[in-house]
Amino acid sequence: MNYFRQLLTVTLWEYKRFYKIKNELLGIAVLLGMGVIGYYGGSLAVGAIAEKGDITIAMDQPEKLEEILADGYVVTKVPVTDIDAEIEKINTRQEGTLLWKEDETFVLHAWKEPARMNKLREYLGKYHQHLTMERKDLSQSDMDELMGDAPLKTRYEYVHRQEKTRLVAFFFAGIMVMTVFISFAYQFTAITGEKQLRITEQIVSAIKPQVWMDGKILGITLTSLSSMISYFLLSIIGGIVLFIFTDRPVSSIGDYLYPGAMVLYFLFTFAGILLWNSMLAAVASIITDPNNSGKGGLMMLPSLFVLGSLLVLLNPDNGTSVFLSWFPLTSATAMPMRWLSTPVAWWEVAGSFALLAITLYFTRKLAAKIFRVSILISGKEPGWGEVIKLVRNS
Repeated sequence: MNYFRQLLTVTLWEYKRFYKIKNELLGIAVLLGMGVIGYYGGSLAVGAIAEKGDITIAMDQPEKLEEILADGYVVTKVPVTDIDAEIEKINTRQEGTLLWKEDETFVLHAWKEPARMNKLREYLGKYHQHLTMERKDLSQSDMDELMGDAPLKTRYEYVHRQEKTRLVAFFFAGIMVMTVFISFAYQFTAITGEKQLRITEQIVSAIKPQVWMDGKILGITLTSLSSMISYFLLSIIGGIVLFIFTDRPVSSIGDYLYPGAMVLYFLFTFAGILLWNSMLAAVASIITDPNNSGKGGLMMLPSLFVLGSLLVLLNPDNGTSVFLSWFPLTSATAMPMRWLSTPVAWWEVAGSFALLAITLYFTRKLAAKIFRVSILISGKEPGWGEVIKLVRNS
């Protein structure tokens, strides 16, 4: 049996071992249920926030302030002489809000900070602006001109879809992080668990460690991607439903699914996931007891590099962004972001992908070597120094 037939056998075995369509459908059903609960719960919360609050004002000639506050409050007016009585009432009932003015300063007394405090500040700001306009004898048009932006006409030779592609960038970055997390959990079962059960020694006597590791890396990657593809399609359906409810044409979802970007993102994301899974497979092969190992924290490492690559969105043309788009641990997300945000030569994209592929090739070779020597280790979990020494001597 040649390498590729053995690789296909191990890959399909790992894939069928972990990917269960019933579990996938159950997960989607739970996600849909959470979405429905979140939607109606959010609607109730927004409805509660949209309800007008109660406020009492004690001011002379409060008509303009009352008009402004009426947009978000049910306003009750009391004479200035009743301020002390209203304060006593609030303290007794432990609810209520009272607003009055001392000279040029507003005073707010409440049992606790109002839920709409920011909105109240906005209303008081409008009223203060109104009083200032009266003192300065300014009209509303004068104030609008004073506070308005300078007239500006823009012309760009290169137009990109940064706002829309930014969502795609975050989506694929999230897919990479989630897929790697899921993969690492599977690798604990597929590699560390088999070592504990002493199954590995029997298997590698019939199949080469390189084939075994490649099959595991590829099979687990495909398993994780299958789950992510399901959620990707679910996200598209959710986007279509959102567009329908917001009276936007469903065809506009194509602006987010730019075909060239999708192909580029998929190729880089798939290669990036394989690279990280190769690294994490090497880590999992060293671990003898996942419950007491200190190497499990390395699972967070991919997320740091993925989040770091998002710096490209701030300025895709500076030196840091160029470096991130070439560095193999960040290029899987950084290069597609640069390509969508600024003109990038084709040879840069090809070179970045080639460097990523070369790094993947040697990483999987290293993972297989670590796996081979780790089979011989029993008892205490080895440190990195010991592993490097054994790999060099193997």
